Amino acid sequence: MTRLAAGSKALASEERRRQVVAHYERQLKQHGATARGMDWKDAESQRLRFEMLSEGLDLAGSSVHDVGAGAGHFYDYLLERAIDVRYSGSDLSGEMIEAARRRHPDAAFECRDVLDASNPERYDFVFCSGLFNVKLDCPESAWQRFVESAVLRMYEMCTVAISFNLMSDRVDYRAEGLYYSDPDAMAEFCRSRLSPDVAVRHDYPLYEYTIHVRR
Repeated sequence: MTRLAAGSKALASEERRRQVVAHYERQLKQHGATARGMDWKDAESQRLRFEMLSEGLDLAGSSVHDVGAGAGHFYDYLLERAIDVRYSGSDLSGEMIEAARRRHPDAAFECRDVLDASNPERYDFVFCSGLFNVKLDCPESAWQRFVESAVLRMYEMCTVAISFNLMSDRVDYRAEGLYYSDPDAMAEFCRSRLSPDVAVRHDYPLYEYTIHVRR
């Protein structure tokens, strides 16, 4: 689930992109195409994130794009729920995309920066899970600009709604290299820049929150 967008100048350096890609590819090499290989704690928490991302959205028959798709575990979740969608995924890591294609040869996975504004594709729904969590040594202000530019671009890509998650700053411990944000501030950003139709879920047992923004 390699997570950088060319849209933010602060994060555009090839060195920073390589660092983030390398971080996730180390996880993949160590743990394989599992939840831990995607840098998640376990499969149970990963599944709960997918449930929160898709809750209340009528996905049946729609086109869905998964930004930072990793090895395609969100597609697993949709298949398990028998939700019939036209799924596609993208990731900056070639190794992640190879793993995704091996797991799901029927789905469309591409190694590209789908958040690049020159990309013309549009989808009914655009999702990302964990895309904004790992900032490594990036300054927090620069990472916030990246998050905001990425959310704006995701909204441009959708025709119905976007859904994404972020680690909450309402915690009593912060791990080095991770990004924590204010759910109220992010919700207000989405309302002021995207749409008044914003829903926030901050009531599930993970140190994060999920936002849906509908057109």
